[in-house]
Amino acid sequence: MISSSNKDIIPEQETMSVTGRADINSTIPFSFTSLMADKASQRVIAPYVQVLRQIELEAPPKKEEFAYYLHKKPIALLQKLSVYISDMIDLISILHETANVLKVVTHSSGVTLYMIDSESQEIILHSRNAEHPHHGSRWKIETGRTLAAHVAFKKENVMVDDITGDQRFPEGIGWRRTKVKAIMCVPVVTPEEECIAVIELFKEMEEEPYKKTDLQIVVATTGWMGAAIHQNHQRVALQKQQELNDYLLGLSKHYLADHLVVDKIISEIMTFAKETIGAERGSFFIIDQESDELVADLFDDDDENTNELEHHRKKIKIRFSKERGIAGLVARTGQTVNIKDAYKDERFNKEVDIQTGFITRSILCMPIIGRDGILGVVQLVNKKNAAFFTDLDENMFKTFCVYCALAVHYSNLQEKMKKISLQNEIQSDMLKVNIFPCSHDMTRLLNSPFPEEIPPDFETFHWYPLGYEDQMCSLSMYMLVDICGDWLPDVKQTCEFVLKMKKCYRSISYHNFAHAFCVTHCMYNILKRNMEVFTPLERKALIIACFGHDVDHGGFTNNFLRLTNHSLYQLYPESSLENHHFRTTMFILSSCNLFISLPKNEFNEFQQEIHDAIIATDLVFYFQTRGKFLRILDKNEFDWTSASHRLLLKSIMMTTSDMSGQAKPFPVAKKICDGLYKEFYHQGDIEKNMGLCPLAMMDRDKQESIPDDQILCGAVILVFTRQVPLGGNARPTDVTGMGCLGLGSLVININDVDENI
Repeated sequence: MISSSNKDIIPEQETMSVTGRADINSTIPFSFTSLMADKASQRVIAPYVQVLRQIELEAPPKKEEFAYYLHKKPIALLQKLSVYISDMIDLISILHETANVLKVVTHSSGVTLYMIDSESQEIILHSRNAEHPHHGSRWKIETGRTLAAHVAFKKENVMVDDITGDQRFPEGIGWRRTKVKAIMCVPVVTPEEECIAVIELFKEMEEEPYKKTDLQIVVATTGWMGAAIHQNHQRVALQKQQELNDYLLGLSKHYLADHLVVDKIISEIMTFAKETIGAERGSFFIIDQESDELVADLFDDDDENTNELEHHRKKIKIRFSKERGIAGLVARTGQTVNIKDAYKDERFNKEVDIQTGFITRSILCMPIIGRDGILGVVQLVNKKNAAFFTDLDENMFKTFCVYCALAVHYSNLQEKMKKISLQNEIQSDMLKVNIFPCSHDMTRLLNSPFPEEIPPDFETFHWYPLGYEDQMCSLSMYMLVDICGDWLPDVKQTCEFVLKMKKCYRSISYHNFAHAFCVTHCMYNILKRNMEVFTPLERKALIIACFGHDVDHGGFTNNFLRLTNHSLYQLYPESSLENHHFRTTMFILSSCNLFISLPKNEFNEFQQEIHDAIIATDLVFYFQTRGKFLRILDKNEFDWTSASHRLLLKSIMMTTSDMSGQAKPFPVAKKICDGLYKEFYHQGDIEKNMGLCPLAMMDRDKQESIPDDQILCGAVILVFTRQVPLGGNARPTDVTGMGCLGLGSLVININDVDENI
């Protein structure tokens, strides 16, 4: 349709001068059907109108394409203007072609093409034969001077029978031609009211004035041209944007699929940006967060001898203040700067050009903005084949900046992670040195790794190392070797493991090495009675898990870590302490090179078994496990061949061993319980100082409620008094004690527990 920017076609009776707009909704009788009835109109408008009928065409010569279609019959002119323009490299050339055709069709003496410079708000006379406009070829877009400037300003078509007698245009057509009389001047306007060019047709004194049909042809042609040029610009913009998105998406997939080489990805983004937007040079600046300076991280040497535009990382980084240059301005303000004429902009520092000999014409500079503010600056210099960078270039460059921001942010994270990783390695080495046992303890244990005599009742559940505190390490060695057997590499490494484990338990009242020894002793007695029930891997994983189930415990609960937002809680939101105990246990194992002879797949299984066993000591998971386990027992469906059933049973065994101290004879149980309450009260005091209300069992001001708490604890212990039938020919072993496992059944018996508990 004809652009709404053109005036209605003039009435026939007006003779002197006419100014108007062509509108498809005009009430004046005018239609494309009547217009196409005229052969001259057909020849001009046909290339810009999509005709439904199609016939095969001969291949036209490339240089005479427009003339070829013009000399064919109108029905053969089937191409849409948008398609036609899309094949044209130079818009000015097709405008000249069109202007010449309109000259022939309207029987004009001549035609002049003016292009619009939106930046300077001037019209520029373009000669077909001159590469650059000659002197005096520019006029300000305004009224009261030349006819073409008036048309560009009003965006209206004007037809004048005698330019010499029209007082509106004192300067006439702006260039000296005394014989010119009749003028028809029409703007080429897009649907968005942007004037692209002005076509000025004229006749000499002795020639007839223009007719209404002449104006119809010109207005229709320029209207379709404006619409088609706009559509083509939109098509090209979308095509470039699609190419850009496809490129950046492919680039991201390629690099983010593996370790990201940030220098390379930024270099490629900058190279593609230069090629897509069409710039002579590009630069990339990083803001040093420590010094708050700009660092020229990547630069473009613009080597014309190479086919590819290459960016290079500076071996010696150039630093300069953010108070200098266009890049510094963008870094300070975070605002995009698009300078169309650098030497006319006072913000531009000309000294750089003087030193380098490079001439800067235009600059497009944008900030790279991340989550933490401005990360850097990217800059393009000198738009190729144009005077300056356009709004379209600016919008496309924003997309590049987003990807650059992602790359810089990821680069910063990589650098931070690299530093943290190196710090962890240093601290890990330091920790290995500091947890190494005292040389005297190591020598003493190596000289006598096993006790000379096993204490009486050691293989009963009620035994506790009262009076044997100095032999806990040698007794630990005995239990490890007895359960793990040939799996241990040598005595020295096993001694190192026991002593390191002891050293990593803190000197607190309950969660100390004595507690770990007690738990391990209970598990040892369970396993000794059921060596055939569990695999060698399960046995050694359970015994190691008991040794490390509370290693490096600080004496606080998981809930306290959550309330204080402790780093352990942030690292492990669930089972914070238990996950830490597992990681510490594996660290100690690796530092001792224990079990290094295991194949990789077997070691992974071994590690998973330890993990599951230690996590099971979290009472939150215990209550879930207990419910599942009881349902299986109630239905008599326990299956020893089921991995899930075995996992439930091993989890119950870990909790049983962990709580076995409360089922010891009363003096022992009271000693253990007193130590636990000391830790509870210490945590309660800290919670009170924080303004929190501790639980009753952690509030030293509510010590009278201890008996009620003990009843609750006894109820928890009693939940284990169930049996697991094995089936087959296996027989239960009559062994009493808290948490014992018979060959034929799970026997949790509290007959030997002191009745005073």
